[in-house]
Amino acid sequence: MTMKFVLTIYLFVSLWHPMTYAQVKLPDLGNSSDAVMSEDDEARYRKEIKQQMYAYQMIMTDPVVASYIYHLGYRLAAHSDKPTQSFDFFVVPADVINASAYPGGLIVVYSGLILETDSESELAGVVAHEIAHVSQRHISRMIAKQQKATIPIMLGMLAAAAAASAGGSGDAPIAIASSMTGLQQQLAINFTRYHEYEADRVGINTLYKADFDPQGMAGFFAKLMTKNRVDPRYQLPEYLRTHPLSVNRVTEAKNRSKNLAPKTVKESSMYAFVKERLRVLTAGEFDGLKAYYADAKDGSNASAAYLYGRALHQYRNNDYKASLATIEKIKTDSETDVLVKILKAQNISRVDTEQGKKYLDQLINQYPDNNLVLEETAQIFMHFEDLDSQDKAISQLRKLSYQYPENPHYQDLLSIAYYNAMKPVAAGQAMARRSHLLGQNYQAVRILKNLRKDRPLDFYETAKIDAQINAYEPLITDEERRREQSPNYPGR
Repeated sequence: MTMKFVLTIYLFVSLWHPMTYAQVKLPDLGNSSDAVMSEDDEARYRKEIKQQMYAYQMIMTDPVVASYIYHLGYRLAAHSDKPTQSFDFFVVPADVINASAYPGGLIVVYSGLILETDSESELAGVVAHEIAHVSQRHISRMIAKQQKATIPIMLGMLAAAAAASAGGSGDAPIAIASSMTGLQQQLAINFTRYHEYEADRVGINTLYKADFDPQGMAGFFAKLMTKNRVDPRYQLPEYLRTHPLSVNRVTEAKNRSKNLAPKTVKESSMYAFVKERLRVLTAGEFDGLKAYYADAKDGSNASAAYLYGRALHQYRNNDYKASLATIEKIKTDSETDVLVKILKAQNISRVDTEQGKKYLDQLINQYPDNNLVLEETAQIFMHFEDLDSQDKAISQLRKLSYQYPENPHYQDLLSIAYYNAMKPVAAGQAMARRSHLLGQNYQAVRILKNLRKDRPLDFYETAKIDAQINAYEPLITDEERRREQSPNYPGR
């Protein structure tokens, strides 16, 4: 049965993405006698899963969403019982109510879960619960016991959910995701009850120490149980299937929270804005957003976050003047002011290019080191046709790539900006760095060697390309070399 599911995963991933099933690299999980994976193994598996999530474009790279989940996650991690643990926090854009922890500190939250929460403490409760799974090494113990079946199941679940949200074929991706969720739950059945109670206990303490409402976790779980009572006619959301709840568990979590001494709760105003942004960015064609944002036409009784969502929706529907009019009604604070100014810059740049450039320069001068501003304004500059704008985009993206050298998303953007600026050699080098960061070193070297062969290069360019080749070539695995050199490999 397990082999059948694993084969289904390979075939589905190969159909959903132009890469073949042979390209899905599964880590060697080592000796089954190990009680728990080593920390080095955890770090390696985390890196390889992350690489494939980027390669299959499962990660939401929107800078606002990515920045928010990163800062929320590390605010909690800093108050966990393992504050020195390294983490990655990602949002997967899928209408799925779920969150997952993976080896070594990789935590994924689906956009559907964020939209289901009613407060930042509820969302923080879910993230704190997943952090506890990592700090208590529950996932590593499960994977060490179950060996090679678990990694492909996790990758397949992510692929199916992402495909379903991107408009995949009918109910097939949802069915595959459901099957994989069920198999994952079955594999972990011996761990579930104890580990879920322990993650609740540890997570609630983390919530409390991070100044969130400690009842946020129990409140969200209780809401899920109330809205999704056990009934064979209905399908439970993924979170309830991978994190089985019971009345006793929810009651214990509530009682534990109530026993903590009262303290001031500090929630971010950014939460509501990010939630509205997710609502707009992940909406399908028939999600009724137009009607949703038309409910408060004058905006007098509407929240600032709701108006932000409406302005973003208007912008994405090319109604720039209406979006600017809505923006004028939004009351911001020190946290959310930058989001509204970025959206204003996007609108102005569409209405009047020269005015847009002036506003962008003002925004960059006001927030010279703000990563959101650097990336969002760079992407606006990339839409302009003049070379000066492309150079400004390159300058800002280079700054980001230096700060975050392991992030392939910035290399992706850099390659586009270099290409727009008619700098094909630099564009190719950025593409090669991206491939390297995704663990595709044969592909990276091939890109670089083609540049060396097809382009007239000066001494400096040749030296840089040779240095990249010398760095990446020893990292090519025999398996990758055989696959890429196969006559049946796509593109040959």
